[in-house]
Amino acid sequence: MKKEILLNRNLWILSVLIYSSVFSILYADENSGKNTTIYTLTNDPVVNGNAVAAYRQNADGSLAPLPGSPFLTGGMGWKTKFVLPHFGPFDLDQAITLSPDKKRLFAVNGGSDTVAVFDVSDDGSLKPVPGSPFPSGGKNPVSIGYAGDYLVVVNKNEDPGRDMAASKPNYSVHKITENGALMPVPEGKVELATASRSPTQALIVNNRFVYDGDFGSFYLPAREAMWGKLLNKQKPSTIRVLQLSEDGKLSLLQELEAPKGIFEGGLDTNKDGKPDPLMFGLQSHPKEPLIYVSMVTGAKLGVFEYDNSGTLKFVDSASNSGELICWVAINKAGTRAYTTNNGSDTVSVYDLSDPRHPKEIQHMDLRGYGAPYQLALSPDEKYLYTVKHRTFDKTPVGDGGTLNVVEIGAEGRITENKYSPYNIPNKGDLLARPLGIATR
Repeated sequence: MKKEILLNRNLWILSVLIYSSVFSILYADENSGKNTTIYTLTNDPVVNGNAVAAYRQNADGSLAPLPGSPFLTGGMGWKTKFVLPHFGPFDLDQAITLSPDKKRLFAVNGGSDTVAVFDVSDDGSLKPVPGSPFPSGGKNPVSIGYAGDYLVVVNKNEDPGRDMAASKPNYSVHKITENGALMPVPEGKVELATASRSPTQALIVNNRFVYDGDFGSFYLPAREAMWGKLLNKQKPSTIRVLQLSEDGKLSLLQELEAPKGIFEGGLDTNKDGKPDPLMFGLQSHPKEPLIYVSMVTGAKLGVFEYDNSGTLKFVDSASNSGELICWVAINKAGTRAYTTNNGSDTVSVYDLSDPRHPKEIQHMDLRGYGAPYQLALSPDEKYLYTVKHRTFDKTPVGDGGTLNVVEIGAEGRITENKYSPYNIPNKGDLLARPLGIATR
C-alpha cells in the first residue's frame, strides 16, 4: 500500500513538473517581447520640443505608444537644411541610452547643448531627475556612453542650423550623482584639433576605454558648405581610442586610419579618382576582445582586436550586400551581428561563429520610406528595431521618420513584422530626423 501511495505521489509530482515546463514554454513564446519598451528621440528642432517617444510591444509584435509618450527632454534637437543627401550631423550612435539596471535613461538635446536625464518607472514611463537637462560640456551633443559612475558625452560640433566655427568638437566626462545629476569632471575633456572633425560615438568597453569613428575629411556638399574646401585637406576618417581613468580623467590613446586597400573600389564622393574612406558605427563583441566597425563606403564590416591597453589592431573584413553599411548590433551570445545599410534601406545578418571572420548570411529590404540608422535588440532577442529618417530625395518631404520592427527567427534570420513600420511623432522638421534607439 505504501509503495502504491509513493508511486502515485511521484507520478503526480512528475505530471506537475511536465505541465509546468510545457506551460512555461508556451507562455514564454506567446509573450515574447510583450514587456519590451522601445525608446527613440524625436529630435524636434523647436525650443523645448525635443522628446523621447516610447512604445510598448504587444504579444504579436505590434507596438502601442506608452501612456504619457512622448516625454519632453527640456531641450531641442538640431535643425536640418533642404540639402540632400545630408549625412555628417546625423551619423552617430547612442543618442539615447539606458543605465545597465534600466532605471535611468539619458538623451541628447543636440540643438541646445544639453543632456536630459530621466528616472524610469516600472511601467517604462519617464520622469526628469531634478535639474534636468544638464550642460553637455560642448556644442551639439550626439552620443552618450555609460561607464560606471561616469557618463561620456560626444559633442560633435556639427549643427547645420548654427555657426559652429568658433567651437571645437570634444569628448566630455560627467560624474553621475546619486540623484542622477551630471557634474563635469576636471581633466575629463579631450578637445579635437579643428572645428570640422566629426566624432560620432562613445562606445565604452570595460569602463576603461572609449572607441569612436570620426567622419574626418569625408566630402559632402553640405559639409563643404559648412567648413569650406579646407575640409578635404584634413585627416581622413579615423577610429579614435581614448582611455578613461578611475577618477574620470580622459586621455587620447590611439588614432587609426583605414587599413590599406580596404576601401579599394569604394565610393569616390569628391571625384578625385580615389575612394573616400568612412568608418563609424562601432560595436564590441560580448565575449571576445573585438570591435566591429562599419566600413561605410567600402561595403564591408571590419574586425579589430584590442589588447589589455585598449590599443586596436586590424584583423579582417567581411563583405556586405547593401549600400552604405552603417550601424551594428550583436546578440548576447556573440553568434549573430545585424547591420543597417543606409543607402539600400536594408538590414544584413552576419554569422559570428568565427567572430574574427564574420560571414553575411542574409540581406533583407525594409518597408516604408526613409533610410535606416541606429538599431537595437529586444531584451529577449526575439525582435530587432531600427529607426529611419529622410536622407535621400527619393523620400517625400514629411515622410521617412519611422520605427521598423523586425522578427528574429531560427538561425538568427529575420522577417519584418506585419504591422511595421510606425510613424514617429515630429513637430517642427519636415525632413523627419528621429535619432537613436534603446530598449528595456
